[in-house]
Amino acid sequence: MGKMKVSGHVIGVALLIALLVFPLANVRGQADDSPLKPASELSPKVAAAWMQLVYDRVMVLKINPPAAARLYGYAGLTLYQAVLPGMPANNSYAYQLNGLEDFPMVEMDKEYDWILTANAAMRFFMVNVFPDPDSKKAAESLFQSFRDQRAKDGVTSAVIKRSAAFGEATAKHILAWASKDQYTETREMVYTPPEGDSAWAETTPGRKAIEPFWGQIRPFALYFGSECAIPLNMPFSTKKDSAFYLQALEVKTTGDKLSKAQKDTALYWLDNLGDTGTPAGHWMMIGTGLVDQFKLSLARTVEMYSLLGITVADSFIGCWSTKYVYNLLRPETYIKRYINPQWNPFIQTPAFPEYPSGHSVVSAAAAETLTFMFGTITFTDASKTRFGMAPRKYLSFYQAADEAAWSRLYGGIHFRLGIESGLRHGMCIGHTITSRVNMKPVPQGE
Repeated sequence: MGKMKVSGHVIGVALLIALLVFPLANVRGQADDSPLKPASELSPKVAAAWMQLVYDRVMVLKINPPAAARLYGYAGLTLYQAVLPGMPANNSYAYQLNGLEDFPMVEMDKEYDWILTANAAMRFFMVNVFPDPDSKKAAESLFQSFRDQRAKDGVTSAVIKRSAAFGEATAKHILAWASKDQYTETREMVYTPPEGDSAWAETTPGRKAIEPFWGQIRPFALYFGSECAIPLNMPFSTKKDSAFYLQALEVKTTGDKLSKAQKDTALYWLDNLGDTGTPAGHWMMIGTGLVDQFKLSLARTVEMYSLLGITVADSFIGCWSTKYVYNLLRPETYIKRYINPQWNPFIQTPAFPEYPSGHSVVSAAAAETLTFMFGTITFTDASKTRFGMAPRKYLSFYQAADEAAWSRLYGGIHFRLGIESGLRHGMCIGHTITSRVNMKPVPQGE
């Protein structure tokens, strides 16, 4: 039978029949990770390894936070769609995300290995998204290691070749869709900084505004970037009894007497460009930690990476679409102008407007998505141990999001309003995505 295309919601029924008739009949009694098993019975190592490589290349290449979030979104989607035929109860993201149409399909009477479909899809994704020689070399090495291992596990050369072809076709389809998201067009736009007493201004000479047109990037699941925006409702004022002045004074007073715990928290959630894989990457690595903690299958892992990746990507589009509408000045600028010209924040102020807090938006959205998938659970974030930081244990994803958000007040780079509104903004994004996207009836836990 030749390759076919079907709509996103038909895929579940068609593949259920195909997999029941063909592959499942061949895998009864086989050991873990043996060929031809469904994705729910396979190791998640291939997905976790490729997401780690995306994180590492984002860090090494110093990709800025919005652009990094975009890549995590496309990477998670690539993993999911490449494994989808091995998840017969699941739906395609086709027609659920803006402008995304039918994917290439497997040949229904043929056998595939879902570890290798994911492996080939991510290789194609990496070499086209990260075109530098070191990234290509790392991608080729990782690809070959999984390919060689699956051959040792008994996957035939015909299945290896067929799986690779399907994985590449899936990634090619996603990258063609990605090419139409306005990213290229925004590279050529010229930004003129605003003027006025409340307007954002550079806090570090020579550091230009980061991604001023990011709000024009096509969202994944939001209908438009500002769909969940919270209006700025604190009038600018320099009067000492005004909310604006008092919130700036709170930033200064807090920064002047930071405890060790507050400093540690500010640094833990810092995730500066080039030092880590950015704030979105921090949450993707929290997701990786869940893979080990809850012993997730390949199927559950790609569900998590795709939904979380879409969430962090849309969070930055949503946040940035608001930042560059209000163009609000940073606490550092206000404090130096109207309170103390010698004051400096604990953390260097990022080069983009204040409102709302990006950490707050992305963290609240990620917490909403992860809670939707796994419930209110305790978990340990060990993603920063590689940077010499001790693991942190949280009683819920919301607790972690709250800590990430308020770390920016300790750092001296956000007003209370930007943090509080950012948390509300992010929760709206997370709720919108989880209620709008239908992978399947998602159980909590594994």
